[in-house]
Amino acid sequence: MKRLKDKTAIVTGSTSGIGEATARLFAEEGAKVIIAGRRREKGEQIAVEIRKDGGEAIFIQADMTQEEDIQKLVNSSIEAFGKIDILVNNAGRIIEKPFIELTREDWDQFVALDAFSYFRMMQLVLPHMERQGSGNIVNVTSLAAISVMPTHALYSFVKAGITHMSKVVAAEYADKGIRVNCLLPGVVYTEMIADNPNTPHMEKIIPMGRMSTSEEQAKSILFLASEDSSYMTGTSMVADGGIRGI
Repeated sequence: MKRLKDKTAIVTGSTSGIGEATARLFAEEGAKVIIAGRRREKGEQIAVEIRKDGGEAIFIQADMTQEEDIQKLVNSSIEAFGKIDILVNNAGRIIEKPFIELTREDWDQFVALDAFSYFRMMQLVLPHMERQGSGNIVNVTSLAAISVMPTHALYSFVKAGITHMSKVVAAEYADKGIRVNCLLPGVVYTEMIADNPNTPHMEKIIPMGRMSTSEEQAKSILFLASEDSSYMTGTSMVADGGIRGI
């Protein structure tokens, strides 16, 4: 049984990592998927591969820090499929720097991608969902939203803010058939941390003894995006291999 049959889903930051894995899994589960990101060649390739496997997907190039691109993404998705049932806000990057060394430029660049894009995408998608009387938003934040991680002050601030904002939006729209939840991944092996010299140390502190794969996180997102979690909204679900418990 395809859990997302007849659903249309936007997945931001889906040209690599968790976003790519989510887009592919959603397509396998029957969703019409809009892949969104800056890397046109990679995005088009993923869309072609999904279609070859019998799924339905298009790529829309978008810089998620730019208002015009965000509006184009939403408008083009509606033009292509007529509706938006699911939004997965996933675009982001990591910033790791001692607190005292953080600059205004760091603030502006990081907040634009990891906060404004989530905020604005929800603002633009929610009216469409409200008109159709249903919708589902999954915001991918981080374990850093609820845990203390030295050298991640700005990263933690933004992830915590999005996580709490999601709870507020969930409460505002709960009676309109719209659910809003967050996934808080722990350490995930992606392009962003493949060359990080701290990788061996990070693996040692994970009770399960290994990092998560993007595919594992995608399965958690699928749970939140599907009717399997139909009575969940305003929830922060953690997938961290047990780190939070130590």
